[in-house]
Amino acid sequence: MSPVISLLAKPRQRGAQPYQKHALIYFICGNPGLVNFYVAFLDCLRGMLDAADEGEGGTAYDIYGRNLLGFSDDDHEPFGETNGPWDLDGQIEGIYEDVAARSVIPDDAGAEGERGKGSRPYDFVVLMGHSVGAYISVEIMHRHMKDGAERAPHLNLRHGFLLFPTLTHIASSPSGRRVALLTKMPGMEKNAHRIAKLILGCIPYVCVLWIVTHVMGFTAQTAEVTARWLKSRDGVWQAIYLGGSEMRTICEERWEEELWEATEDDGRSGEGEAKMPKFFLFYGRNDHWVANHLRDAFIERRRREEGHTRILVDEGDIPHAFCVREREFCLLPFCFCMFMILTMMLVDTSWLVAKKVHEWVREIEGGQ
Repeated sequence: MSPVISLLAKPRQRGAQPYQKHALIYFICGNPGLVNFYVAFLDCLRGMLDAADEGEGGTAYDIYGRNLLGFSDDDHEPFGETNGPWDLDGQIEGIYEDVAARSVIPDDAGAEGERGKGSRPYDFVVLMGHSVGAYISVEIMHRHMKDGAERAPHLNLRHGFLLFPTLTHIASSPSGRRVALLTKMPGMEKNAHRIAKLILGCIPYVCVLWIVTHVMGFTAQTAEVTARWLKSRDGVWQAIYLGGSEMRTICEERWEEELWEATEDDGRSGEGEAKMPKFFLFYGRNDHWVANHLRDAFIERRRREEGHTRILVDEGDIPHAFCVREREFCLLPFCFCMFMILTMMLVDTSWLVAKKVHEWVREIEGGQ
C-alpha cells in the first residue's frame, strides 16, 4: 500500500472561469500513523469538494496525506540500539519539513489552461490532523509562527482542522490511564515492543486479518491496513514508542494565546466584520482518549475570545477511530403516513466527519 494519498482538485473545463486560488489540505494521521486508514474519509471529502465546485472563481483544494515517520518499513533503516523510532518531537519536525516541501503546487494540478506555468507555492495551506495528528498540526503552526520566516518563508499556514484532538493531558483520559497502568509494570515500558513482536510473530497473517475483520469489526480495507501494520518489521515498535512519547509530552497546554487568534481577513470581510477563525475543532462526545472535564476547560478558554476558534462537540456517537469502522447502526425516526416509524439505518462515520470538514471549507470560502 502506498504511504501517501494525493487527491488533486478536478480541472475545470476550458472556457470556465479559472480558480482564483490554489490551496492544500495537508492531512496528518493519528497513531498508528497509517494514512490508508483514512482512504474512505479523504475520498468522501474529495467528492464533496468536487461536487460543490460551481465553476465560478473560488479556490482549488488539493488533498495530501502521508504516513507518520517510521510506520513504513521502506522509509528507514531497521530500528535497533543506535537507530530508534521517532518520538513526538521528531514527528513534528519531520512532518513540518514535509509540509514545507509539499507546499508547492504540483505540475499536474490546477484548472485546464493553468498548467505549465511553472511551480509556485500554494496560496495557503490547511493542516488537518486526527488525534495526535491534531497536536502535531497545532505545534507546527506554533513553530511556523515563531520561525517560519527563516525556515519556510514560502509556506502560508492559514487554518487548522482538528479532528478528535488530543491537545492536553492525554494521560488523564480513560485510555491514557490504562496505558499508564501498563507502563508501571516492571520492564513493560522498555520491552513492550519486544513482547508485542513475540506474540504477533506466532500468529499467521491470515489469522491476524480474520481477527481484525471479524472480532474487531474493521472494514475489509482498514483490516488489511491493520494486519499489514501488525505484521510489519518496525510499525508496532514505532506506534508503542510514539505512544509513550505522547504520554510524556501532551500535558499542560503550552501555546500562547497569540496562536489562537483569528486569521487576517484576506480581503473577504468588510470593515468591522469578524476575522476568520484559525482553528476549527471537532470533539467526540465521549472520546476515550480525551478527559471530558479537561476538554471542557480547554473549550472554555478558547471561547473567551469569541470568534477566534470554531469548536464543535459531537452530539451523536461518532467514535474516536471513526475511520476504521465505516458503518455504525443508529435509530433514525421519521414520519410516514402520519406514523412515527423507527428504521435501522447505516451511517457512514467517515462521511459524517468529512461533511463537518467540508462545512469548514465552505465557511472559510465565505459560503456560509
